[in-house]
Amino acid sequence: MLGPSQIGCASQHMDYTSHAMDEVKRFYTEMLGFSNFEHDPKINYLFVATGPSSSLGFMPPVPGPPELWRPPREPAIYLMVRNVDRAHADLVARGAMFQQSPTDMPWGHRVAILRDPEGRTVCLAEQRSRANP
Repeated sequence: MLGPSQIGCASQHMDYTSHAMDEVKRFYTEMLGFSNFEHDPKINYLFVATGPSSSLGFMPPVPGPPELWRPPREPAIYLMVRNVDRAHADLVARGAMFQQSPTDMPWGHRVAILRDPEGRTVCLAEQRSRANP
């Protein structure tokens, strides 16, 4: 049986699409009081730390068919791992099919993407470097 840290999962992050970034930022940072947050105006991404190993992210809709971004939709499950290339290789060896092999992203993460059995997007991500706002 596989243990919970088999892939090196270190934290949990949920991403949501937002059509009202200013209002969402005010709600989470001012109303709810999450003081550990970052807003990257270059890519219009809001990161809100919600606990020692959990966080939320908000971004405008991305190009593509509406089923990829139109609310309501389930958020991507974004799992931070210690080594995304190793986790990807281990899962491929066990038969996992990825939509995206590990790729460096503009926000400083290296990300591999697959889907769960019901079609939910699952991202395995490793922090590489911080994006420069």
